[in-house]
Formats: sequence, structure tokens, C-alpha cells
Amino acid sequence: MVPDDDVQVEIWHDLYFRAFDALRFDRFYGAMGGEAPISFVAKSRYADDLGLFGEDRLMFQTFLSELDAEYLAWRAEHNKATP
Repeated sequence: MVPDDDVQVEIWHDLYFRAFDALRFDRFYGAMGGEAPISFVAKSRYADDLGLFGEDRLMFQTFLSELDAEYLAWRAEHNKATP
């Protein structure tokens, strides 16, 4: 993915980028192509490993889901453009 020029990467983003890198292949891949979001179980287990609970856990799962949704949107556009 190519970041937008107006996106500023902050230090606190690192947690989510590392989690995404670790979990990005922990998803369902359809037989005819397509990718599902990272599974809740994978995100939950990763949060357990980090010791995240309560609001921290909710924020982690929300931000990671948003990052994954952006990735899936980018992949869908890429797949449409590539024959």
C-alpha cells in the first residue's frame, strides 16, 4: 500500500502495524479468490498475548479492524485493476 501524502505516521501506530504484519495471513481465503477480514479469534488471542484488557483491548481490536478494512479495500481495487 502506498500511504497518502497527508498521512503522518505516529509512534503509537507501530503496535497496530506490527499486529497487522503478524496477523495479515490469519484470514479466510475463498476458493474463487477474495479475502475475509482477520478473524476475531486471531485478534483476540494477539490481544491476550499483549495483556490488553478492557478499553485497551477494544481500542486495539477496533484500530486493527480499521487497518485491515483499508487493506481489504486496497486489495479489492488492485484485483479489479489486474486481469
